[in-house]
Amino acid sequence: MRLYRKFFTGLALAATLSACGSGAGDADGKSGSKTITIGVLTPLNGPAASSFGHKTVDAAKARIELANASHEIPGVTLKLVSEDEGVSPQTSLAALQRLSEQDHADIVLAAGAFFFGSYRYAVQKNIPVVGDCIDGPECGDSKNPNIFAAFGSSDNNFPNYTGIPEFFKQQGGTKYCGIGYNSPSTVSNGKAMAGSVKASGMPVPYTNFAFDPGQANFSSIALSIKNAGCDVVGTQMQVGDSLSLFTALKNAGVTLKATFVQGGYGQELFESAESTTAAQGIDMAAGYAPASLKTPGVTRMMNALKTYAHWTKPYPSASHQWGWFTADTAVTGLKAAAAAKDTSAKGFISALRKVTSDDHGGLTCPVNYSTFGDTQQQFPGNCTYMAQVKGKEFVSLTGKDAVRIKAIDGTKNG
Repeated sequence: MRLYRKFFTGLALAATLSACGSGAGDADGKSGSKTITIGVLTPLNGPAASSFGHKTVDAAKARIELANASHEIPGVTLKLVSEDEGVSPQTSLAALQRLSEQDHADIVLAAGAFFFGSYRYAVQKNIPVVGDCIDGPECGDSKNPNIFAAFGSSDNNFPNYTGIPEFFKQQGGTKYCGIGYNSPSTVSNGKAMAGSVKASGMPVPYTNFAFDPGQANFSSIALSIKNAGCDVVGTQMQVGDSLSLFTALKNAGVTLKATFVQGGYGQELFESAESTTAAQGIDMAAGYAPASLKTPGVTRMMNALKTYAHWTKPYPSASHQWGWFTADTAVTGLKAAAAAKDTSAKGFISALRKVTSDDHGGLTCPVNYSTFGDTQQQFPGNCTYMAQVKGKEFVSLTGKDAVRIKAIDGTKNG
C-alpha cells in the first residue's frame, strides 16, 4: 500500500519500554503490573487529515481497548496518546518530539503521511515504530530495524508481479491502460502494474503518468484510452480523481471489463450520492477482507469499532485501517516480547522481528516482519481483495479468497 508523497526529514523518544514514568513500569494493581504508552502520529488537521484524522486515532484506540479488555498481553495495560502530525515533514518531527518529551510514548504508530521527515531520529534513538509506510522507503531499508511496516516491508525496486494481470484476464480484459500522477512512487507503482500486465501477454497501448494532482484533463485522457481500445484501466490517483476519470470514460462511451482503484474501499465512498453513483461497477482493491464477507476477523474488528469507537456503519472508514492495523501490529509485538519476558524497546524490536506470519486476526494474508523488501507495493502480505461497488455495497469478486501477488525476479520499476 505505498503511495509515496514528495516530502522529507528527525528528534526524541524514550529508549526503553521498561523505563520510568508512564513508560512500562507503573503498577496498576489490577489487570497488569505495567502500563505501556502507545503514541499515534497522524495528521489531525490540514489536507492529509481527510485520509487519516480522528478516525485513525479512534481505530487505534479500539484495538488497544480490545487488547486491554481481553488481557492479550500478560502483565501489561496499554495507554493511548496521540499528536497531530500536521502538514509537512517538519511538523511530523515536532509531533514526534511531543510524543517523546511530553507524552512519554514508548511505541509510536506512524499512521500518517510525513514520517519520512522524522524517521531518522527514531532510528538514532532505537524507538520502536510501527508504520503504515505509505510515505517513503524507510520501512523497506534493513538499516532501520526498529521500523516495522504493518502490511509488510515493501520492495523498493517495484518489480513486476503476477496475480493482478490474471485477475484482469478472468474478468474478460484484453488491453490495459494505466493512469497516475507524476510523482516518484505513483510512477513506479504505475510502471510496475503496466509492466506486470505486459509480462502476462496483455497489450498496454497507453499509459499516462505525466500530470500533477488536480491538473489532469480527464476528458482528453478518456479519449486517449478509448482510442487505445483499452477495456481495463488501473489508476494511481486519489479516489476522487479516479472517479472523475471513470465518469469521463462512461461519458465517452467506453465499456470496461475490469478496473483497479487503490484506496477506495471505505464507508466514505457512500457518504455522498455523487461518489456512490460515480463508483458503480468499479473494482476497488481492498488490502484486507471486506466487511461484507463477515469472516471471524471482520466481525472482531467491526465489533471493536462499534464498542470502543462507536462506529456502527456497514463498512470501516478508509481512515480506520491505518489506526487499526498499526495498533494490531504493536499488540502482536508486545505479546511476543512479553512471552520472551523482555518488553524493553530492544526486546520489542527483537521479538517482533521474529514474527514471520501475522495475518492480523484473519484480516490479511500473512505478513513476515523478519525480513525486508519482501512485499510488493500496495499489497498487504502480497495479497489484495478485489471488491466491486454495487449499490452501497462492496461485493467481493473472488469470494473469501484474496488475489495472491508474486514478484517476477529480475524486474525493476523503481
